[in-house]
Amino acid sequence: MSGFELSTEQLEAATSTNDHLLIIAPPGCGKTEVLAHRAAHQIQLLEPNQRVLALTFTKRARSNLEERLRSVLGGARARRQVVVRNLHGFAAQIVLSHGRTIGLDMESLELPKTSTMRRAMEAAGGGQAMYDAEKILAEIKRGPLSDAEVLEALGQRGRSEAVLLAGRVERSRQVANQLHYDDLLRHAQRLLRIPAVARLYQAHFGAVLVDEFQDLSLQQLDLALLGCTARRTFAGDPLQGIFSWAGAAPAEVEAEVRRTCGEPIRLRESYRSSPRVLEMVSSISEQVDPGSALVSARPEDWPDGGCSAALVLPDRDTEADMLLRLAGSILERTPQASVGIIIRSKWRNEQIHGAFDDEKPYPVRRWDLAVDDPGIVALIKSTVAALPRGTTIAEARLAVLDVVDPSDVDARELVDDAFDALGKSEAGTARAAVRTISAADPNQAVGPGVHLLNAHTGKGQQFDWVFVVGLEEGHLPDRRSSEGEALVEEQRVLLVMLSRARHGLVVTRSRTNEGRYGPYAAKQSRWWSGVQVQWSTAEEIEAHLEEALQVG
Repeated sequence: MSGFELSTEQLEAATSTNDHLLIIAPPGCGKTEVLAHRAAHQIQLLEPNQRVLALTFTKRARSNLEERLRSVLGGARARRQVVVRNLHGFAAQIVLSHGRTIGLDMESLELPKTSTMRRAMEAAGGGQAMYDAEKILAEIKRGPLSDAEVLEALGQRGRSEAVLLAGRVERSRQVANQLHYDDLLRHAQRLLRIPAVARLYQAHFGAVLVDEFQDLSLQQLDLALLGCTARRTFAGDPLQGIFSWAGAAPAEVEAEVRRTCGEPIRLRESYRSSPRVLEMVSSISEQVDPGSALVSARPEDWPDGGCSAALVLPDRDTEADMLLRLAGSILERTPQASVGIIIRSKWRNEQIHGAFDDEKPYPVRRWDLAVDDPGIVALIKSTVAALPRGTTIAEARLAVLDVVDPSDVDARELVDDAFDALGKSEAGTARAAVRTISAADPNQAVGPGVHLLNAHTGKGQQFDWVFVVGLEEGHLPDRRSSEGEALVEEQRVLLVMLSRARHGLVVTRSRTNEGRYGPYAAKQSRWWSGVQVQWSTAEEIEAHLEEALQVG
């Protein structure tokens, strides 16, 4: 949206004089742009030496917001007056700055990675109880408990296999002076509940902006509220809440935010998606929340009104071949297009990844691989280029980690994962290893080519074309989430996947799937028949491409 003036509804949100504000912003309505302009508005109200704190959930969301802030404020002013952190990064900053206040040994403290918990579980005995043990620890640590209180709470959970495993993992963690991700949030909450510590942050931050409020846990909400008391802005969309499995409490958080902020400002015009895509997305959103349909802000901008389709394929191999064919057709005609192929669960991607594994005339990015992350690749390449020619991969890893902010736990983990992949190459030096990875523009969160990802990693991103794969019972909805609140959230997961699309949106399903005992008849998703689409064949999609998206 940069380069366009804010609409009336966006301007109302960005410049509201309310000290505390809730903005309901469905996908594509310019939420990030509004937040950037809201930051510019809040800067005018700061006391001398104060800054605006902006909190996001992911590294990608943080990068998107930073890009918008630079476009609105200019690079120097954005860096000087706005601090952008994801929530774990903010928590890490608090712990690293004040951990000694609650008795943490900061000299040898080890910050977490995603693999830290899994490895700890395996070292403690692993087995079938791992999932339940991790869940127990997460539940206990969603409050401001000390290490001793965590062990005490575990002792009150009985002596099941999962509880015993959780106890072994926690005692080992404490002895090793190591943090898991839940510990970062827990200790940060403990610290901000100390009035003297909280006052430091409240004096420094004169305003806070919280992106995707519906994904907050009550603990994360507490961090945001304690970190700034002066002016608070929350933005997001309850229909995009898909992280309850990670502790998010969308209903409780929304109720608390409404108590703080009052009635929300709602954005209803979409700048992201074509009319055809919006019709398709609204056919699902209206089932979840009647009256939630969006309108296209500029319908005349979309050739032929965009594209929507639903394809039924005989099997997953045919489906993968069809995705390869259609992605190739799109990129042959519009090489700068981005094509997102989105699955719900990892087991559904084998044939798709296989189809795109060979060399292609366009970029193919797997979002589950750190070595495919443009920002991380750019950081590694620039750092390694300044090192001596004979530097080993292990030495380069340390050099790259040395330039990453210690509190940026997400970036540090991605660097580690990327070097794990580079270490498997046959290259003898870091420079030789780096030459094996392709470079993408680090300033583009989503670049041209094909992007292979799942529903949760794609949240907050947008693609010119989106293929939502596998609308079958057992996949969408997931077989473990087929009733109650879990099923309601699965429908929101589908909505998140659909709403990534700009010009074209295609859903697919297979008539057969592969099971433990061979092929079986797949049952169409309960939501399949309710999806409103324009076409039902690949030939119709390709005719649209020929007519509306010809090069030149």
